[in-house]
Amino acid sequence: MAVDALELQLASAQQRLATLQRRASAEPAESKLLARALKEAENLLEELRAAQEQLVEARSRVEDMQGELTKQYEKYWELFDAMPDAYLVTKPDSTIVEANRAAAELFNVSQRFLIGKPLSVFVCQDRSGFLKTLESVSEQTRPTELPFRLRPRERAPLEVSASVRADGGSVRWVVRPVDARVVAEEARNSSV
Repeated sequence: MAVDALELQLASAQQRLATLQRRASAEPAESKLLARALKEAENLLEELRAAQEQLVEARSRVEDMQGELTKQYEKYWELFDAMPDAYLVTKPDSTIVEANRAAAELFNVSQRFLIGKPLSVFVCQDRSGFLKTLESVSEQTRPTELPFRLRPRERAPLEVSASVRADGGSVRWVVRPVDARVVAEEARNSSV
């Protein structure tokens, strides 16, 4: 029952009680039992009125908190979406839950179409191996660097490195393209 409906019902009950009290006091042979019953009903209605006022106050506080949470969410989303690196939040099975603008650009897919897609469909290597690695990463609490080959939609594959961190049932990804010159230089340096 809505708080407003409760308030209307209480006002109506108080009016009916006042009418009954007037009628009972107008009769010459007023019954003590009737008077006690009416007094008890009056006390109960007053307790209900106080409870209703508390509900109105609580609803107001909840609405204020909801407004504050909405502001905080919008602030979080603005920061998340404005990050220069591709940022994703996935389920442990790689299903994308959130993706920022930079991720949409990197994957060459609209943000809204990235949501719900498995990240593994964009992997150019052994997907089952990728998923096994992701499974082990999602059980760790410290960040892990995960290099892999990414295949954006309708673009050439590219090497990326992801900083991956499990966070209470979700996995957070910061994905950056790896500069091919840096990779070649590191390969040369390791062979020397």
